[in-house]
Amino acid sequence: MLGLRNNADLRPVIWVCKYYLISYLAWTYEDYFRHSYLLSFLTLLVISYYSFAGATITHNTMHSKVFHNKWANRIWQVLLSLTYGHPVSSFVPGHNLSHHRYTQLPQDPMRTSKLRFRWNFLNGLLFQPIVAGDVFKADVRYINMQSKINTARAQEFYTNCMREFSFVGLTTIILLVLDPRKFFSYVWFPHFFAQWGIVSMNMLQHDGCDVVPSLVREDAMDNWNGSRNFVGPLINYLTFNNGYHTIHHIHPTMHWSRLPEEHERVVKPKIHPSLDERCMARYIFRAFIYPGKRLDYRGKEVKVPTDPEPEDVDWTQDYAPDGLKPQDYQVDLSWRGIIRALPLIPFKLLSPLYSPVHKIN
Repeated sequence: MLGLRNNADLRPVIWVCKYYLISYLAWTYEDYFRHSYLLSFLTLLVISYYSFAGATITHNTMHSKVFHNKWANRIWQVLLSLTYGHPVSSFVPGHNLSHHRYTQLPQDPMRTSKLRFRWNFLNGLLFQPIVAGDVFKADVRYINMQSKINTARAQEFYTNCMREFSFVGLTTIILLVLDPRKFFSYVWFPHFFAQWGIVSMNMLQHDGCDVVPSLVREDAMDNWNGSRNFVGPLINYLTFNNGYHTIHHIHPTMHWSRLPEEHERVVKPKIHPSLDERCMARYIFRAFIYPGKRLDYRGKEVKVPTDPEPEDVDWTQDYAPDGLKPQDYQVDLSWRGIIRALPLIPFKLLSPLYSPVHKIN
């Protein structure tokens, strides 16, 4: 059906279509509801959910392709990028290659140990803003590294990133120029919420869980208590089974539709019972609001180290070919480097394969 590899992916396709339809209706017919605070709030809430749903679909897509046809997947990735305002190919370095392989280790830029507020509410609220910069830096290094590798796979990944970046960038500029207020209301805010939500899931699913200090794949697969699962039917319907996290870490490429069954069969008999949370909303309230204590899955207080959090260990070199050194693909992300790059952004949007990185250096 529609060239789908799995018929269950018809629902994500419908969800993405609904995002575009609802966003179009809100933008076009705003005059019919803008004077009602309730209708305006409900509209923003619905668009924000569908944008967040696009982020969960992106997560599933970057682990398991949706279409048989290569160009269909490329178009799908562009459409997904526009649902939550971020090139979806960056999920590969930011999530697949770093977080999955080095969960909660110094190579994981999304490790929860970076959050050390005494008030756990702030740990949950500010997790995404605090880790986002480190994730972005690693993403840029990896993408630039791929641009320098002369293989079909590396060049295809780099091209996909640039294509998605171009569509997101150009669409953002056009909508911002057309109507700045509508842009921030119906595009920017839902996209921000989606990015905040999908990254914050990491705090919910890994904080207070076991950490395997080994990088050996077999050892990581035996870490049954390394993830918290949210197994309620509603949250998993809304997020396309993103609540089943342990089985996802064990089998990252398993299709999302199989996760509940495999969780019951493989994971549930082996994990600590407290790591099967029925309701995400109740867990959020208990962990971050009242009593708001940062506890591990055994009910003990999470002990935050007194030493400063160590710098991230650069994991990108693990994927670099022989002869390519980190200094060969480093990007200047200081304020000075960013300012120098700004005049080159229009060229990048108009010509995705043009590399300002080379020009800056």
